[in-house]
Amino acid sequence: MTAQQNDALPMDSGTQEERISVTRHEVFSYDSADVALRLPKGAHLLVISGPMDTYMLGHLRDAMIANRKATFSLDLSAVSAFFDMDKEAFNGCKNLISIIIPDGAMRVRWQCFSGCENLIAINATENCDAFASSAGILYDKTGSEVVVCPPGWDGAVELPLSVSSVRSGAFANCSKVTAFSLATRTEEYQQDGKILERVIENEYFSVRDGILYSKDMKRLVQFPGGKSGRVTIPNTVEVIGRESFAYGGRVTAVEIPESVRTIEKMAFGYCSALQSVIFPAGIISIGKQAFVWCTSLGAVTIPASVTYLGSRAFFKSSVTAVAFEDADGWTFGKKILVDLTNPSENAEKFRHPGKYWFLDLYKAER
Repeated sequence: MTAQQNDALPMDSGTQEERISVTRHEVFSYDSADVALRLPKGAHLLVISGPMDTYMLGHLRDAMIANRKATFSLDLSAVSAFFDMDKEAFNGCKNLISIIIPDGAMRVRWQCFSGCENLIAINATENCDAFASSAGILYDKTGSEVVVCPPGWDGAVELPLSVSSVRSGAFANCSKVTAFSLATRTEEYQQDGKILERVIENEYFSVRDGILYSKDMKRLVQFPGGKSGRVTIPNTVEVIGRESFAYGGRVTAVEIPESVRTIEKMAFGYCSALQSVIFPAGIISIGKQAFVWCTSLGAVTIPASVTYLGSRAFFKSSVTAVAFEDADGWTFGKKILVDLTNPSENAEKFRHPGKYWFLDLYKAER
């Protein structure tokens, strides 16, 4: 399953092919949730129109979770409401397989589909005010930004030529995405009276070994969650992007090159299989929650080059000690000096997280 190869993102709609039966519920209400609760095995629910708010949506979600027999394909395109699909909108709906979002939806968070492991399509209609879709992946209206990929996506993802950015968390739930690729287009042009062909490529991204980078290969943008084992980052990369590896539960080790200067917020968060990390000598910044919930990670050493260690960088991980090559001159908030010279005290504070591991640490200027 891959996105279509084109420049402009196709504005498609529709739901997964229906397997057994469809229950049409023309007007959304609390009765819709009761209908969902009673649907038999293999049935699908289409909610066509009517007012909606987050409370009604929550009632429907709870009914869908409670009904473990049915699968759900929701058409909310004509629901007459303008609202945000918040973090809890469909969280935990394992039997949701496709959805058409409301035309009036103005914000869709990636967290609202957490736990929707069988969701293979998140679609928008042509009339949707803020979003478009292609092959079940949700984009912004212009098709230039990836908003969220359905958690059930299995295989490679091909990004259209129109894509110039990936929203943070867009692939956070996608544990079966194995690789990224970039669409191209061949066009004809005339030169010296001859008709020649040239390949048009994406202007903003590059791909190497299935991993998405910026065009100049200086920023690692997104790691595919279904890729496993040891990862070697190219020595051109300077920034490991925000949440770029997050929730990648199959990565066991990452070789970070000497070129890297910044690891952004939650870059490796929830990488539960990550066993070791060695920071390069020239790294300057390790972001907030960069290794949060890395439950296989051993002891780490912070190079002397680091001037910023973000709050909760190793919170809830399995790290037992954090050693500083240069333990002098560290402060809370660039104001209050802290002592990080005692390794055993340092380890003890880490095992029982104290204030050192909840606040940003800065290296004081000398």
